[in-house]
Amino acid sequence: MARFVTDSQIHGYSVEPQRVDKKSIFLKINSIYLFFFGIVSFCSMAQSPQSFLPNASGNKKAMEAFERSTKFFNEKNYEQANRWTDESLKYDSAFAEAHYRKAQLYEVFTQPDLALQSYRKAVTLQPDAPQFVAAYQKLIEYHLRAGDYAQAKRDLEHYIPFLRPNSLAQKRAQRQLLTCTFGAKAIENPLVITPEELSDTVNQFILQYFPALTADGETLLFTALRPENDEDLYVTHFKDGHWTTPTSISDKINTAENEGTGTLSADGRTLVFTACNRRDGYGSCDLYISRKNGKDWDTPKNIGINVNTPFWESQPTLSPDGRTLYFISDRKGGLGGRDVWYTSLQKNGEWSPAKNIGGPVNTPDDEASPYLHANGHTLFFASEGHEGFGGYDLFFSDSTAAGWQKPENLGYPINTSDNQVALVITSDSQYGYYSLDTKRVGNQRVSRLYRFRLPTELQQKFNAANYLKGLVTDARSGKSVKANIELIDLKTGKVVQRFSTDTESGNYLTTLPNGSEWGLYVNAAGYFYKSLSFDYTQKNKAEGLQLDIKLEPMNINSFGVLSNIYFETGKADLQDKSRTELNKLIDELKLQPTLRIEIAGHTDDVGDSKQNQILSQKRAQSVVDYLISAGVPRERIRAIGFGESKPIAPNTSEENRQLNRRIEWRIW
Repeated sequence: MARFVTDSQIHGYSVEPQRVDKKSIFLKINSIYLFFFGIVSFCSMAQSPQSFLPNASGNKKAMEAFERSTKFFNEKNYEQANRWTDESLKYDSAFAEAHYRKAQLYEVFTQPDLALQSYRKAVTLQPDAPQFVAAYQKLIEYHLRAGDYAQAKRDLEHYIPFLRPNSLAQKRAQRQLLTCTFGAKAIENPLVITPEELSDTVNQFILQYFPALTADGETLLFTALRPENDEDLYVTHFKDGHWTTPTSISDKINTAENEGTGTLSADGRTLVFTACNRRDGYGSCDLYISRKNGKDWDTPKNIGINVNTPFWESQPTLSPDGRTLYFISDRKGGLGGRDVWYTSLQKNGEWSPAKNIGGPVNTPDDEASPYLHANGHTLFFASEGHEGFGGYDLFFSDSTAAGWQKPENLGYPINTSDNQVALVITSDSQYGYYSLDTKRVGNQRVSRLYRFRLPTELQQKFNAANYLKGLVTDARSGKSVKANIELIDLKTGKVVQRFSTDTESGNYLTTLPNGSEWGLYVNAAGYFYKSLSFDYTQKNKAEGLQLDIKLEPMNINSFGVLSNIYFETGKADLQDKSRTELNKLIDELKLQPTLRIEIAGHTDDVGDSKQNQILSQKRAQSVVDYLISAGVPRERIRAIGFGESKPIAPNTSEENRQLNRRIEWRIW
């Protein structure tokens, strides 16, 4: 997939026609030729004539012409140097040093294709001549970038013997040799990728790049370069089967300066983005944060000195709940030039001092554009330092209890010999979004947004995430409620996410990754908390759920279900994963010291009704006993069993019977 993304997305400044704006977010675009020839030091061109082999040509006239060429070359009179180099080759077309000089002159005249041809002639004529080491370097770099791993490998085999053992140059060449092996093998086993260009409605700018999505996939954020060479953040929404016309995210966020590389929390209500050279900045480029209430975004604020430094910070990605932030920085203390760093939102509302994510994600080389998947633990990122196809490749790594796992290359043709960065994967792991260079308009490069269906081979390598969205309301009045929500892994008791509903609408949106059992807890002042249960342990595919949540006011006879109480089959013994719910209930009772509740046990209709009645009573009593053991006064709680007498669904399916097997609370 050639030109998977624009090179401008790698370094930190974007390109503008005829010039590079030093205040913008990304570095200038480097084409393959500019990369290998435009930035080459003239030191390689200024080799003294003594560096060439004496009597390199047996033709006296060829040597005399070459000596004149060398004189003019050293004087930087390249027109005359070129004339006498041609004269030398006229007398001896197999004069390797003259072909090398001709290649140098082609570089001066910015004719990279011809330069490559002349370098190739030089090393073909004298493949083991040490004075042509620089020619091998350029040929190797070119063929690696072009994906011609076979030719690059052949050149490396000639080049490596010239290098000092254990030198940096030798180590780099050995890595390039590994790249050749990896690239050639991966190309033989390609993934099936079919890019789909988003509509012209979305792709209406010169450049659009760095996409970001909400968990439901219905809001797409991206950076756009406008005709006046101003980078801004735009959003488009998926409605009625298509993306709407993009609009500026907010006048409070987009300014006359450049804003870009934005990231959104799962619910789309927290935004972090990059802005450079602002008065309140700490360095060249800083991270800024804004939060959305209703339809309006707050005035963005610098995220603070714990995160931003006098160095470069950019390319952020937020965890689903917006409380952990990963980003790229070139500050001191990292493993390489540009590393992935992270910070967490603390209880006081400040961000913690940023820490380096460390190995095995970061390397001594550069990393770029991290993206944390909606499952909360799979990090996609670009890197020059891991085994790949050369340049920047895309990788992913999972966070586990033991730390980050060894990154895995996403494979060909997602990765190619070009640079690849800025890939975003949908919550359900079905699609990837990215930007792709398509053409040039004059000297201006054009990039557009695309998506592709993720191959099954990749989908199986990391957990998909379901999304859950809806409205939190008062169960009696129907009015929206501002609530705080926690997502807890019932297996570990660990809080995975903390977030809140929209202060105006009461809407919420969160993610529920596959692979575990989740407890969702909704709390609001004046209401008894609501618990929900989701068992996604064995689930493979992901889906979106619409679930409106009604909270019961703390009034007499208000009641609800304790959704995360679990017993051994046919017994009244509480399972360990019930502790999260039980401890939540204890906290609620401590916060409401006058509250009295009834714990009621219910069963389905399987088995003897009398035994079901006894079992339900014992289960309710087990809950009460746990509460008493934790210090809740006995007189504030009581247990009652209803057996199968009060079903909430017909006992006609296992799913319904599971609903009927429940523990309820009621205020009395």
